[in-house]
Amino acid sequence: MPASPNAIRAEEHKVASFANMQAVIDAIPNPTFVKDRSHRLVLINASACSLFGHSRETMLSRSHVDLFPEDQMRGFHAADDLAFETGREDENEEEVTDSTGRVRHVITRKRIALIDGSEHLVASVNDITAAREAEARSRYLAFHDTLTGLPNRAMLQERIEQGLSRKTHSGALLYIDLDHFKEVNDTYGHPVGDELIQEFASRLSEIVRAADTVARLGGDEFAVFLSDTSHDPDADDVCRRTLIAAARAFKLTGAQVFVGASIGVVLTAGIPIIPSELQRRADVALYQAKNDGRGCFRIFTEALDDRAKHRQAIQADLRDALATGSGLEVHYQPMMDISSGEIEGFEALLRWQHPTRGRVMPDEFISIAERSGQIIELDEWVLTTACIEAAGWERQLRLSVNISPIEFAYGDLPSMLERALLKSGLDPARLELEITEGVLIEDPAQALDTFKRIKALGVQIALDDFGVGYSSLGYFRQFPFDKVKIDRSFISEMLDSSRARCIVQAAISLALGLKIKVVAEGVETEQQFALLAEQGCTQAQGYLIGRPMQVPQFQPRVA
Repeated sequence: MPASPNAIRAEEHKVASFANMQAVIDAIPNPTFVKDRSHRLVLINASACSLFGHSRETMLSRSHVDLFPEDQMRGFHAADDLAFETGREDENEEEVTDSTGRVRHVITRKRIALIDGSEHLVASVNDITAAREAEARSRYLAFHDTLTGLPNRAMLQERIEQGLSRKTHSGALLYIDLDHFKEVNDTYGHPVGDELIQEFASRLSEIVRAADTVARLGGDEFAVFLSDTSHDPDADDVCRRTLIAAARAFKLTGAQVFVGASIGVVLTAGIPIIPSELQRRADVALYQAKNDGRGCFRIFTEALDDRAKHRQAIQADLRDALATGSGLEVHYQPMMDISSGEIEGFEALLRWQHPTRGRVMPDEFISIAERSGQIIELDEWVLTTACIEAAGWERQLRLSVNISPIEFAYGDLPSMLERALLKSGLDPARLELEITEGVLIEDPAQALDTFKRIKALGVQIALDDFGVGYSSLGYFRQFPFDKVKIDRSFISEMLDSSRARCIVQAAISLALGLKIKVVAEGVETEQQFALLAEQGCTQAQGYLIGRPMQVPQFQPRVA
């Protein structure tokens, strides 16, 4: 039966109304579409077609299941039904897979009645894909190292907390430092250093299991959290394999380099412990590994912890002593001219009289000060104090002061000298600095520049502990030494060892040939003194000549 004229006019009116509505929603910049109760699209604007990557004809002619994954469709339909039932405007963040694979959109639904009285949903889409990707990137950066892609310190902390929360936890935390990494950076540049870090990160990741965590803490510092060491591999095995991996050659852009690693380990089996304490103990063990020569691993023990706490106490007390000057003293050991028997000068030596510990020996606190960086401030205190006291001596004797390699490498030694000389008024020609061979090895070019600046001030330089390091005749060609000091170990053995005696004779001959003075350290017997005089040594220093003393004790010698 043909449709009545009224029905035809109603249908034509509906089609015209839909066409008008299509024109309206096409003007809306946000992707927008209209759905009926059967979840069929009846209208969709150009922005929505562009978003989903399909034409209007495709979107209107095919079902959602054909266009989108089934799991997404279930979520869409549930949200649609809820909007139809409640009539409320509803906003749901939903994953929508478009033709290019982009996802994450917020869809807002509102129930409306169209001209024919039927209910439809108008859905407005706000594309927040870029914002969600930025958030995901931010989350990634918050928990990962950008250079290696490894977890960072924050994620390591979370993994440790998770591991320690288990009632029966048997794991381990490893702190790893690459040895000699700074030399690679200084020699080949930071891009090569970054390559090395990336390669080591890859090697380290291959050693552990998927359940374990490898993290980069920064610089050349890494950590491994072993989630379970009750089965293979255990912590010892991981440490050994890590040391082998670090020792293998790194073939990098334009360079093949060799480094190594030091590892500190703390085991967690059966220990009630908080994450921060676990990390502190790993750091204590790492310190010990470095102190034991590097290229090794050390496991935390209570004995190590006691030593660490002692170091920390020494550092704190030394900081107070430097702030107040209390307990720090400069003692002076005389140096004698062998041919005349006259005292020519004194070497300044730091001593520390602790208020509760008593006399703290230099061997105990100097190494701690070097590792903590306090040695730079200590060096300046000794130099300035000694210069002020020497300036008050009636006899114009020479003053010799030891300078730490740390000061020479990282401090501004010439500026420190200028301050001490200006403050004391000491004649620079009376001052002599003693350095060890290690200063020359680290950075010869920088060392030579510092030498020239020191010599320009009128201060002399002595090579200390000659013979026990990496002694090279090239040093005497490159560096303008004024004096050589033969290490006490050769002097103590030269009466009984022909080899030690030959080395002493060779050092004396070398110095005399170069027309520089040579000092024998540690002279304790008349026989040693006589043999040194026979061989032509110019100066002697040791208990036979005099023990280190404070100014009032040796005042007659300088008056």
